[in-house]
This record gives sequence, C-alpha cells and structure tokens, in this order.
Amino acid sequence: MNKFMTGLLALPMLAAATAANATTVGVTTGESFIPAGAVLEDFTSYTAVTTPIGGFTPGIGIATTDLTGQHVMPFSVDTGTYAYVTAGESPVTLHLTGDMTYFGLLWGTVDTYNTISFYDGDTLVGSFTGSDVLAGADGTSVVYANFWSHGGTFDTVVFSSTSNSFEFDNVRVAATPLPAALGLFGSAIVGMGALGLRRRRQA
Repeated sequence: MNKFMTGLLALPMLAAATAANATTVGVTTGESFIPAGAVLEDFTSYTAVTTPIGGFTPGIGIATTDLTGQHVMPFSVDTGTYAYVTAGESPVTLHLTGDMTYFGLLWGTVDTYNTISFYDGDTLVGSFTGSDVLAGADGTSVVYANFWSHGGTFDTVVFSSTSNSFEFDNVRVAATPLPAALGLFGSAIVGMGALGLRRRRQA
C-alpha cells in the first residue's frame, strides 16, 4: 500500500452524498475535534422544551443509573445523567434549532445495531452505524464521535436502534464551517469517487 493510500485511511471517514444532494457528512473521533463555541446539552437538567440544541420526538429516555438489558453507560465514563433510545422507542428524531454543520456526541457502548442519520429537510445526507464509527463495535466501548457536513448543512438527526439500546451524552452542535483539513479530505474523496465511476464506465 502506498503512502498516499495509507494517509487517506488515517483520515476521517466520509459518507457518500446522495444523488440529489451535494452535501456529504464525515466522521472523526476524539474530543479534540469539538469546535469552539459549540452548544452543549449534557442532559443534567434536560427538558424537551428548553433544550438548547433542539427538540426530540418522541421523547428520549433519561437515566442516572444503568438498567441491565435496557441501557448502560460504562462506569469508566459514567457522566451521571445520559440519554438513551431503546428498540421500542426507535427511531427518535432530534429537530435542531437551525442549520448545522457539526454534531458531536459521547456515544456510549457503541453497537453495530445503533444508527445515526442526518437530514437536510427530507433529504438523507449521511448515515452511520456503530461499526462505521468504531471498528469492532461490540457494545463495550465508548467514543466521542464528531460529524461534519461538507457542501451543505443538516437540520435533523435521527437515532435508531434495532436492539437495546443507543446511549449518548454531551451532545454538541455548531454551525461552524468545516475545518480546512476535513474540507480537503472531502474534496479528495469526491474526486476519487468521480474517477472510479469514470473507470467503471469505460470498462
């Protein structure tokens, strides 16, 4: 594998854009990627009416203690109060307060059956399962996931889980522009995708 490809694999993943929309959403992990000025919801005093990031429909579960078989936030990162979505409540939609380019969350016990999707109006612009965000997602790991849009914005986030459960905390949103490095990555992936499509058509 050449150095260029090795470098690309080290960069954040990028979800494919839909044909009708040029917006793409990429993901990277680690709290160092949180943009300055991002608005935080830590669910400590959460109410669906006053949340600074938007409103959830239907309502999400809020927990201060774990319940085996329903929701668990590992003790190593236990934040006191966290949100969760069970299979019976899935999907849950977060209607953001406006058009955003950044969304971050502490994703607890990342599972392959957890999915987070981003919409611009009715258009799906990105969707990630737990295994897209964390290789070997097995329901025991926790990661801070950062999602960035490229070429547009999103205004709705959908949490879904086909089993119990999807736990999260410390949600942050921002209308901050995409960081330059991620923007260059997005342009490179779009270019490589176009090149690959051209080669398949010629074959």
